[in-house]
Amino acid sequence: MSTNTVSILNMKGGVGKTTITFNLAYFLANEHNAKVLAIDFDPQANLSSGFLTYDAYQNHRRNRKVISDIFTQIEHIVGPVSQKNQKLITLEDMVVRVKNFSGGGFIDLIPSELELSSVLERTGGNNIEDRLKLILKDKKNRYNYILIDCSPTYSVLTNNCLKASDYILIPVKPDPFSARGIPLLQNKIDIHNRANTNEDQVRVLGIIFSMVDDSVRYVQSVKAELFREHSNIFSQEIRHNELYSRGLFENKSIFETNAQTTFKDNFRNFGNEFISKL
Repeated sequence: MSTNTVSILNMKGGVGKTTITFNLAYFLANEHNAKVLAIDFDPQANLSSGFLTYDAYQNHRRNRKVISDIFTQIEHIVGPVSQKNQKLITLEDMVVRVKNFSGGGFIDLIPSELELSSVLERTGGNNIEDRLKLILKDKKNRYNYILIDCSPTYSVLTNNCLKASDYILIPVKPDPFSARGIPLLQNKIDIHNRANTNEDQVRVLGIIFSMVDDSVRYVQSVKAELFREHSNIFSQEIRHNELYSRGLFENKSIFETNAQTTFKDNFRNFGNEFISKL
């Protein structure tokens, strides 16, 4: 099975990363019968709370592992197995099935937790920037798509996402502050690609305008400026609708809310363009 691993990333928060990851996973699994793994790589764990009820999330934390557990000692991931280290941490220890669809598609989730924030303080060593890639190694072919909801703060978490991914999707809310994160991120991606072999290099899939409200006075001028500066902008854009955030709170995609058909079709058009760019 061919797998596309995509990190949804911007150095600026509040641009719709989690909303896009959540709804894109649903779209791919439900409408294209895809096998999707969603990874919550943000200490805020908003993607986790979108897919799991509070009780389900607490139960998972008590009985299973979460993404922060991959930042334990490296021997617990790659071995060797020994009397002292009898069981390695595997993908199966963290994954929870959150959605099954009649066409055979499904969504698996690796949840996050606030303790992941402690990794932000670490700077390197002990293969810390390879952990996500290592845990996915030889398991990626179980899925058509792996979507990673990334933390907006540049850190070892960001480098883990870059090393594990084939593509980067950059959501941008068309306001002056969100747009400022693009050059910084592009610079980090360029540095990463220069420092790594072809296998670990990533490609920017494109910039997607999200949370777009054309009634706001500066939106058109910000979009025009970004079109002048960047050529890889999606032709579709995701319109603002409060049902995205409400749906996330209620564990519902936009397709499961009472949003008007135009908004559902709007995200569907983005999803189809996303597939066509891979």
